[in-house]
Amino acid sequence: MSINALLSTIILVTFIVTVVLAVGSYVAYKVRERRQPDTSRIASDEPVFFERFFPGDPAGAAGAAPTEPDVAAR
Repeated sequence: MSINALLSTIILVTFIVTVVLAVGSYVAYKVRERRQPDTSRIASDEPVFFERFFPGDPAGAAGAAPTEPDVAAR
């Protein structure tokens, strides 16, 4: 097999794989777009993914790592 035929085959296979992935991505996009959103989450005021953090709030520091005041003295 000559180098020209090898490179042509690689380019053709790469092109076909790219087209297949593009079509698959488009189908996945359309399937996701067709789903109806969950309205129960939208109506509530609670955050869906995150908890609100207020700097300086002692309740927000509950999950933080404990600090040792005497570390600087060592």
